[in-house]
Amino acid sequence: MRKKLIKHVLAVIISCTLVSVFAAAEEQDKLPEDLDLNGMDCIWIRTIRDYTPLSRDSLLIHASGKRSYFVRLSTPRFGAQSSFQIGTVSRDDRLCPYGGDRLIFDRYSRDESSIRSISRVTPEQVEMLLIRYGKKEPVDQPDPAPPEVKGAEVEELG
Repeated sequence: MRKKLIKHVLAVIISCTLVSVFAAAEEQDKLPEDLDLNGMDCIWIRTIRDYTPLSRDSLLIHASGKRSYFVRLSTPRFGAQSSFQIGTVSRDDRLCPYGGDRLIFDRYSRDESSIRSISRVTPEQVEMLLIRYGKKEPVDQPDPAPPEVKGAEVEELG
């Protein structure tokens, strides 16, 4: 009986590990190449103005001065996409991916997650992230006109 239980527990652990690896690889495909996925930036909490949830484990935090940060959570949270406000738990006035800082998505159920990374992003990277996560439609570019080819005149016979 005990051996069966150990086998089941190991099967669950291996399955969860594989799912998280494949999810991380899928998210890697969505991100801009020049984005630092292991960012160790910090955000002054009092400068946070707004946020945009991108997925269950990532969001954009908009701060004053038109600064934006790409934040990745340690564990996926269903509340990350549906919450109307976020809270912070920090030992000082800064939100960092180290030191035990966390984001709270529901204060009643204490749905919170620690932070894996924070990377400051440019306005162009913000646009790319919003498009890649389906939060914004890409701007349709008109098709370029075909190039003119010289020397391909047609003569009429007749």
